[in-house]
Amino acid sequence: MPKYCITIFTFLLLIANPGLTEEHQDWSVEHWGKVTFGTRIFLDDPAHTGQKGNNFSLTFEPTIYSESAEGNSFTFTPFIMIDSVDSERTHVDIREAYYLTFGSLGESEWELRIGIDQVFWGTAESHNPVNVINQTDYVVHPNGESKLGQPMVHGTLAGDWGMLDAFVLPYYRPRTFPGIKGRFRSKPPVQNYRKQIYRGRNNIDLAARYSNSIGALDFGVSYFDGTSRDPRLERNNTGVIQNYDLIKQVGLDLQLTLGAFLGKAEWITREQITDENTRSRSHVSVLGGEYAFYGIFESEADLTLFAEWNHDTGGNSLLQDDLFFAARYSFNDILDTDITVALIDDRDFDTKTLNIEFNRRLSDSFSLTVEAFKFLEEDQGDVLSQQIVNDEYVALDLSFSY
Repeated sequence: MPKYCITIFTFLLLIANPGLTEEHQDWSVEHWGKVTFGTRIFLDDPAHTGQKGNNFSLTFEPTIYSESAEGNSFTFTPFIMIDSVDSERTHVDIREAYYLTFGSLGESEWELRIGIDQVFWGTAESHNPVNVINQTDYVVHPNGESKLGQPMVHGTLAGDWGMLDAFVLPYYRPRTFPGIKGRFRSKPPVQNYRKQIYRGRNNIDLAARYSNSIGALDFGVSYFDGTSRDPRLERNNTGVIQNYDLIKQVGLDLQLTLGAFLGKAEWITREQITDENTRSRSHVSVLGGEYAFYGIFESEADLTLFAEWNHDTGGNSLLQDDLFFAARYSFNDILDTDITVALIDDRDFDTKTLNIEFNRRLSDSFSLTVEAFKFLEEDQGDVLSQQIVNDEYVALDLSFSY
């Protein structure tokens, strides 16, 4: 476990534990969590030397929540993954370990979180460029939606005028990448430096976001000044290494609700400063929406259609000029059954990928997710996609919640 995790967890435990404080308070304790057994069955032989085939994983994600009589609370959520093949995928992280207190300031309300937490910004379905607080835990899933816990001091002030969030982020987390035996990796694999020295590691990042609603429009304006969450990958004599530059980023996210239609947009402008002190500017945007058909075929089921366009002028993301189309069929039954089919069409190349996901509760405690990923079309000129072209798979996750 990283030293910063132990330090922060011990500090917060001293705050939250009534037996260790001078003034006794009544604290209630709750706990819940999830255990997931997963497997991926790959449809093709590995493309790179050292890679293995099918894998199995076991994931533990418990949560302990303690609350005082005054409403202050402490939340602790570790994440433990054990993989049968990839040693880099076997890892431990603290997703949450924070103390929460709150109060009033005039007609406004304030909250303060100190510790490790996860924060999500964004409205789009396919990609969230404004979501810059937490680092991606890429070894969990290649879609990039899993995030590492981020040490922070997070203050919130909310009132009729809107909501203002301010962040001090004192420690940087490098992105996780698969090891030599893992799938969804480059050739050669990206080196995972646990003690890597790079510019910005000890930099104190700052961020803020103002959000509000005006009629049917929900919006957020954000600012980030610190170390980029997106690594700049470079080859040297030993392989592919991660470089993290300092950035200044302004973001905007919008959602317009018009009945069954949701219009969505995200946009960022980013200034990037490299080790050589050279500066470059890029813009990333996602524009699209979703439309829901309720009670389709005179049943309880709903059908939601998605369409989005991703564009990146800097070429820092996989979705540089890509169209995203998806359909989600929700049965609205007591078992929360749904199925989603998603297509990504790369406009720079002829690459097209298909992803299908099926979710269903088996009981009050057990749930099942089945996912399939496949290349519908390949393009030899698409270097990034060619690295993982043999990694088509069918995955099954069986989760137990308690």
